[in-house]
Amino acid sequence: MKSIPTGLTLRVTNTIAIKPWGFYVAICILFLFFASIVHAQTSLDSPNYKIRLGNFNMTSGTKSSANYNLTDTVGQLAAEFFNNSGYHVKAGFQYLYTLYNFSFSLSSLAINFGSLTPNTFSTASHTLTITAPGQGYSVSAYATSQLTSSAGSTIADTTCDSGSCTETAANPWIISTNNGFGYNVSGNDVATDFIDSTYFRPFPDSSASEAPATIMTTASAGKNRVATINYKLSPSSTQAGGTYTTQIVFIATPVY
Repeated sequence: MKSIPTGLTLRVTNTIAIKPWGFYVAICILFLFFASIVHAQTSLDSPNYKIRLGNFNMTSGTKSSANYNLTDTVGQLAAEFFNNSGYHVKAGFQYLYTLYNFSFSLSSLAINFGSLTPNTFSTASHTLTITAPGQGYSVSAYATSQLTSSAGSTIADTTCDSGSCTETAANPWIISTNNGFGYNVSGNDVATDFIDSTYFRPFPDSSASEAPATIMTTASAGKNRVATINYKLSPSSTQAGGTYTTQIVFIATPVY
């Protein structure tokens, strides 16, 4: 039997998607009724700064105790969520308050399976961590090509034990003579077809015009949400020797 060295390079792409109807609008409404001259405040400024969107309220700030943290704005007019066909308006400074910043990271950017044995599983993994305020997020993934050697040989994508798993539908893969390359995801907010650690999918192949597949998604804000990407590979006994590589691209998209 021959050894087949492989390498897997991961490239991360982050995007921020803002839906046409999903935007923040701060509304400050001030009704003043006087018989004399009216002066309206348009901004708060000094020689060193200018704050636009200033507002009048009874009290605001950050409060805390041993059991809670609270930020508030009391007395602001029209602080509410408004919606109609074609738009959403989140009015009020608390709607603009950011609990934390959007972030996305991978625990490692290179995966190396080492030397492979035909008809035998080799596995590797790393973790993905995402923090997203607002109304949740999604993470999708794709491969730039199948695992390919410098001589042009390829390792096919897995079709799992049933022969029917797809880029968006995982199925059990536990028989190593069913050769191929695939992945499983476990952890927070993962796609529901990853029922347990035996369920795998092939990566979409962008060189074949296949669309990225969602691997994590939620409609809620979340901090330090973690998922493990589990890669699995089994070459056939007729697989040509060589070093096989591809790039896996992850796209993290927050929703506001």
